[in-house]
Amino acid sequence: MKLYQALTQVTINSSMVDDAPSFTIKTFLNQPLHFTPSELYHYIDSVLKPGSRHDQNNLKYVADAAFITENYNFKLFAAKNQMYTFEAKMEAARDLVTDLNRHVSVNLDLSKQEYQLLFVD
Repeated sequence: MKLYQALTQVTINSSMVDDAPSFTIKTFLNQPLHFTPSELYHYIDSVLKPGSRHDQNNLKYVADAAFITENYNFKLFAAKNQMYTFEAKMEAARDLVTDLNRHVSVNLDLSKQEYQLLFVD
């Protein structure tokens, strides 16, 4: 599955992963992400409806950097509040698309209370 799917379609006790207070998100990857999983989750949460089917969401918000640059209100994105120039918005949008479209497997380690994202690098 892709990272944006892992962040929106997997729940823990009917809570989204970033809202589950007792769980932490742990990543296993070779190539680093541009943004933290929490930053990506909050971006996804602001543009996609959690748990929705693909046809119910505007997936240009995860696949089209130009669309994101033109349509997303970057003041909502807490990761980099300095994104006011066109170039900075475009760079951030490209980074978002790159991160959100990486392939992952999800593992829930109940003994460690971890939501583990295993990246296929």
